Amino acid sequence: MKNSCIEAPAPAVTYATPSAARPADMRNLNFFPFPILWFSIIALEISLVANLSIAESDIWFHLRNAQQLLTGHSFLHADLYTFTTAGAPLLNFEWLSELPYYFAFQSYGLRGLLAVYLVVLWLIFGGMYYLALRRGANCGDAALVTMVSVILGSYSFGPRMLHFGWLCLTAELIVLERFQRTGKGLWALPPLFALWINFHGSWVFGLVVLGIYIVSGLVEGRWGSVSAERWTPAQLRKLVVIVVASSAAMLVNPYGYKLLWYPFDLLFRQQPVLGKIVEWQSVDFHTGYGKLAMLMIFALLAVTLLSRGRWEVRDVLLIAFAVWTALSHVRFLLFAAIILIPIFGPRVQVFGLYDPKKDKPWLNLAMTAAIVGLILWAYPSTSQLQNSVDAHFPRAALQFMQQKQVGGRLFHFYDYGGYIEWNAPEVKTFADGRADVFIYNGVFEDYLKVNGIEKPLELLDKYRIDYVLFPVDKHLCYVLDHSAGWRTIYRDKVAKLYGRVPSAAAPLKAETD
Repeated sequence: MKNSCIEAPAPAVTYATPSAARPADMRNLNFFPFPILWFSIIALEISLVANLSIAESDIWFHLRNAQQLLTGHSFLHADLYTFTTAGAPLLNFEWLSELPYYFAFQSYGLRGLLAVYLVVLWLIFGGMYYLALRRGANCGDAALVTMVSVILGSYSFGPRMLHFGWLCLTAELIVLERFQRTGKGLWALPPLFALWINFHGSWVFGLVVLGIYIVSGLVEGRWGSVSAERWTPAQLRKLVVIVVASSAAMLVNPYGYKLLWYPFDLLFRQQPVLGKIVEWQSVDFHTGYGKLAMLMIFALLAVTLLSRGRWEVRDVLLIAFAVWTALSHVRFLLFAAIILIPIFGPRVQVFGLYDPKKDKPWLNLAMTAAIVGLILWAYPSTSQLQNSVDAHFPRAALQFMQQKQVGGRLFHFYDYGGYIEWNAPEVKTFADGRADVFIYNGVFEDYLKVNGIEKPLELLDKYRIDYVLFPVDKHLCYVLDHSAGWRTIYRDKVAKLYGRVPSAAAPLKAETD
């Protein structure tokens, strides 16, 4: 059964002006139109994919940050969790994103974490699906593009703070689309940016997108299949005022101008993050996500060759920026996926057209209800989620440390830092996912050397490490297994805990879980 949310469009479609595209006419839709059924399928896909990514390493120190804010009644300005950088100044630039996750976890545990990040993803992809419809896409084609984009962007799935930034991006694109069509709604951007800077550092992308919209309307003309329409003087004045107002609104944050500078600090001072952390590296086309990125490029070429509609300068610039950032840093595949949905949606023509008058609202409602029921039925239990987390993090090893009152300086796997800080706050960690503070003090570089087996024993001595907690499959475990200065005091399928051999003390008996 082929359905569409709009009536048949003209063969050639443009997208720049309010009169050019043909958005869905809500007056002609029934009480439960077919586009809602399509979105329920998108939501089901997001749910199934998202369930696989609950074991996110950074969520734990974010929970600790939120707890510290709510119990200490002050924003973090210095490191409180580690022994390597204790007291070092820092900015908690994602503090507002941490609160929903903290409240959800306190109320519903791991199921609450999953619920928050599912809802945010549903809103992001639902918003871009809606925007594709507003640009004149067939709802089946818009849904198809959105579902492919979900897979492309799934590299960054998990209970992560950056999703709140991309939710703000979604809202910004909807506001700008409405302004282009009606000349109204631009007032929403300053309060949006005031929220955005407290959610996540991706507000910089929002300014770039806003700049692209402004620049694309400074010229007018047609160059082959590319065209542009100039802003009216009144529109341009509004946009300039909004840029100034949005920039001022971003100063409404607990760290002032320092939070505005932070993304540039990342770019210029945190090169080890960009060079060593996998998600900040360029796309590797030999990996699964690299192949998805290659598919994205081929799809762009195919749509460019086969599409009969004109390309707006705005969309060309957005595509160029999105593809460049995604290929430069794999974590931005999600950003590219978001940007491309409303651009590709109106141009992909897979599903046939459908007369809304022939829609079957009760059938749409029944099928949507069945899909919602499937989402609820497939929602993981607490034990299932806990098993997923336990497969990646040293829960049993931490319990052993607490039972035996194992103290002293602990060197641990980088991803374990936040988990330890949340689950065993009495243990001072070596480092966690807040890479910036450790880069400034040289701790991050030393961690990379130990992990890479570059003078590991000397560096463990440098930091006077008493215990090492590491995954069983890492090279460091092999080194310590064959070192006379270290012994295994606990091991299981996930991690090993090593203790330094004292010069004169009875060794702890090794235990196995």
